[in-house]
Amino acid sequence: MAFPAISNLNQSPFFNTAHSEGNVGSNQFGFYLAGTGSELYLGGTDNSHYSGDIEFHDVSPATGFWQISGAKALVGSTTAVSGFQTIIDSGTTIMYGPPAAVETFYSKVPGSELFDAANGYYSFPCSSVPSVSFSWGSQNWEITAAK
Repeated sequence: MAFPAISNLNQSPFFNTAHSEGNVGSNQFGFYLAGTGSELYLGGTDNSHYSGDIEFHDVSPATGFWQISGAKALVGSTTAVSGFQTIIDSGTTIMYGPPAAVETFYSKVPGSELFDAANGYYSFPCSSVPSVSFSWGSQNWEITAAK
């Protein structure tokens, strides 16, 4: 689902080609991620899997990534860090950022501590999982163990 700028094959990725050839209804896609029955919806979204409005943001295909500016990370209702760039990537299992911003973020998480200074890993007590969300404008998107 990446942009051509990072294609290892120096070819247009599948979805870009499908859109340019008129094989999908719109230049949008959506993921429904679940324990079972996950879906990739090409050419729009399947509104049976969500409620409310979709929040759209401009991205530049020049970087090759789904990169959005103006993000903020919240712990509870407190903004821990703001004004940073994010890359939304369905193909990775990690979150990382500049060390100073990560340190600032975890300073707002009760009970957190630096677990591995060499790699910048932090931990927090499993008995008090923090409420964490990200925002790019109009809505806070909560990250939970269930989501």
